[in-house]
Amino acid sequence: MFINKTGLFSSLQLKLFSYFAFSLLAILLIATGIERVVINRLLTLPQSTQAQINDLALQATDLVNKGELASLTRWENNQEFRVYVLDKDLTSITKSALHPHFIFKLQYMRQLHLPMGNSVRKPLIGIPLPNAHFSNGPLTLVVQLKPELHPAQKLTQSLWIIRVLVGISVLLVFTSILTRYLITPLKHLKMGTQALASGRLDTRIAQHFSVNEPEFYHLATEFDHMAEQVQQSMQNQKRLLRDVSHELRTPLARQELALHLLAKQASPEQSKFVKRLGQENQQMASLITSILDYSRLNNAYVELTYALVSLKDIRSRVLSDIQFEAKDGQTITWTELGRDLSIMTDASFLIRAIDNVLRNALKYAGEHCNVVINSHVCDGKLVIDIQDDGPGIPESELDNLFNPFTRMDEARHSSQGGYGLGLAIVKQSLKLLGGEVNATNQYRGGLCISFNLPLNLMETAKAECLHAMKQQNYEVSTS
Repeated sequence: MFINKTGLFSSLQLKLFSYFAFSLLAILLIATGIERVVINRLLTLPQSTQAQINDLALQATDLVNKGELASLTRWENNQEFRVYVLDKDLTSITKSALHPHFIFKLQYMRQLHLPMGNSVRKPLIGIPLPNAHFSNGPLTLVVQLKPELHPAQKLTQSLWIIRVLVGISVLLVFTSILTRYLITPLKHLKMGTQALASGRLDTRIAQHFSVNEPEFYHLATEFDHMAEQVQQSMQNQKRLLRDVSHELRTPLARQELALHLLAKQASPEQSKFVKRLGQENQQMASLITSILDYSRLNNAYVELTYALVSLKDIRSRVLSDIQFEAKDGQTITWTELGRDLSIMTDASFLIRAIDNVLRNALKYAGEHCNVVINSHVCDGKLVIDIQDDGPGIPESELDNLFNPFTRMDEARHSSQGGYGLGLAIVKQSLKLLGGEVNATNQYRGGLCISFNLPLNLMETAKAECLHAMKQQNYEVSTS
């Protein structure tokens, strides 16, 4: 198969092939070498078997020295091994008949303490009897080993164990090399991606890679280029928001000043039209503010200022501001927890989100309504429920409630104003704080909007620990 040697990943292909080839070759060579070293030891008889055969040699020597050849014959026939006492001419001194195959194997007799080999299932072992006195020269006890006692019976299992252990060891070594070469750069890339996703647009990772690793270095430089483009795009967007804000607010301010001057000179008949123009001008300014706020929250990275704030403090600040918006027939109640809790969050965003929901409730729940706020901890999360006793909204519209420019014309009177951005801003604010918001209709009517904040809610010591963890971001470079 032809492999193109050109292209970005050609050297990586070569390196991966080399690593796998070397690992396979190393496994084969090391396993073969170890087998050759240990195979002789594996084919040597165990000490218990050697002791048993040596004991037979002592018994045979004793019988020969006593000259009791008849007893020696009976002794040979009664052993669990096939044994013969042979003279220097390799003939039995008891005149026992030897099988031709047995005679043939005599030339391949093995010594007791040496490896038995694995080519013969029932090898012959010769044990000299130097202390036996016989007229026809020195004697040798020949023992034919039983197949089940041959050490080669366990050789295959032992060799496979060796191969498996060698394979695992070599693979671990080469895996560590591949980990250093592949996994470590990928970790840098992952951490850089996470830092960029969290809003650290000045993240750059090329400094963590070497030019000697062209594949990853090119990938890192492309990542840095992408990060630079995203950062530049966000900066241009922020600049556009500032410019749009200035270009739109400036003529509105001049128009408001002109209307103020015109109101002093207008006749009573003209004053109602001037007043109407002033209201339209204020609505336009409010719409511009809402659009800019939503765009800033939705598209640009917002720097959050985390601080430890008491839930009682948030409660008092929210109620002190919203009481001025409530009419005579409207009441707002925030039930307190049995104990005070501290939350590590950006208090301004949280207060703003709660304030938007409360203003929305006062606006659409009716001139005579009750708004109740409950806060509690559930499953490790801070839950803030804001309930009103208004008409509620259709169940089919609950999922669209937090979409931008969504207005419930039938359930919530559009004549009262509003552009459908307040709750969209609430959703984005909670998202920035790591929480979520959802809406449900109450059993007896009215709408309930719930904030769920993750457990960066804790006592002071735990909150400080979480804040320290929050600060352990991936190291970035500014360029």
